[in-house]
Amino acid sequence: MTAQTMTAQTIENVTVVPGGGRAPVAGATVELDPDGTVRSIRDTGGAHPDGRFLVPAAVDLHLDNLTERRQPRATVRLDQAAVLSVLDAECAAAGTGTVCIAARCEDAPGKGVLVEDAVELARILEGLAPRLACDWRIHARVEVTDDSAIDALREIVGISSRVAIVSVMEHSAERSRFASREEHRAFYAADWGVSLDEVDQMMAAKAAGGADRESRRAEAARISREAGIVLASHDDRSAGDIDAAVALGATVAEFPLTMDAALHARRQGMATVLGAPNAIRGRSTSPGNVLVADAVAAAACDILCSDYLPFALQAAPHALAQAGVVGLGAAVDLVSTAPAAALGLPNPTIEVGKPLTAALGTVSGTTFIGTALWRAGRRTFSRDSAVAGERDRTPMAV
Repeated sequence: MTAQTMTAQTIENVTVVPGGGRAPVAGATVELDPDGTVRSIRDTGGAHPDGRFLVPAAVDLHLDNLTERRQPRATVRLDQAAVLSVLDAECAAAGTGTVCIAARCEDAPGKGVLVEDAVELARILEGLAPRLACDWRIHARVEVTDDSAIDALREIVGISSRVAIVSVMEHSAERSRFASREEHRAFYAADWGVSLDEVDQMMAAKAAGGADRESRRAEAARISREAGIVLASHDDRSAGDIDAAVALGATVAEFPLTMDAALHARRQGMATVLGAPNAIRGRSTSPGNVLVADAVAAAACDILCSDYLPFALQAAPHALAQAGVVGLGAAVDLVSTAPAAALGLPNPTIEVGKPLTAALGTVSGTTFIGTALWRAGRRTFSRDSAVAGERDRTPMAV
């Protein structure tokens, strides 16, 4: 490891959103020790004309865009490590400290998903992650209609020390997030770039594989429980779906499709997760599904994830606050302290005496333009210290 020079830092004229339900401090000055520990947060009454914010680093419980990033053209398939290194910079610039990247335990070549890629991803992250700006974890997505899914999950858990969450999915026609079979077929034909006939063939394969889905669901839950990994359900439509997930040991409900399912999950003590793009766009990719703004207003949504769009994560709290759905302090918790708690990760709140885990950025409209990222006191990303509005003080060699 090369020697580093650490300097004390001062971040001036910024709105600090501390996290943990505490109110924002506008026009503040934040002083950091040379080791990145917060020395003071002073309300200096600054005008913060540039809309600059210091917020807890986001914890992204679900990012699933690696397959699409690896294939920018139909005949091009890129190396996972190369794509991850660039995606890391994007996530850091978006203000995300921890990223749970999807490892798809499924074999579906027709939509570009190969089960061996999930296992390879686990291997790659073991070596690559310590060199990246964000803290990369694995979200193992187990497709219970696929007979290769459980073996892949076993391999991933055996290889990786970074599996943070396992979600149990069933993308069958019976558990579709769409209101009708035709909507289901049309969406996936467009999403996967295949014909309707090819979608029908994939759906038939899932129907055939679904005969053992309950045993696979139970086995995924057992593997997660024995490894001490958080278990999540996925696309629950009814209270019955939630009850079945709770019986398996799931503590997280991903993308509940209805308000009834989301509210029932909350009553059962589950953390509910919806997509940050939904908050920004004001709609789901599936017509008729629950909207983030409605769910947050009804106290039916605990967590927002990026889903497929990293920049949406830190932008969503501002969109919700500007729309009057919820205050900014509570909205920021949706993408930081709440997902950290659900995964059992360190709390990223900004506090005096605590190493800084935060993102600094300028908000323009609802766009968060990240200029710096700290993890446990160490600045792992910066566009430019002058742009970031920091002053370096006396250097200290370490």
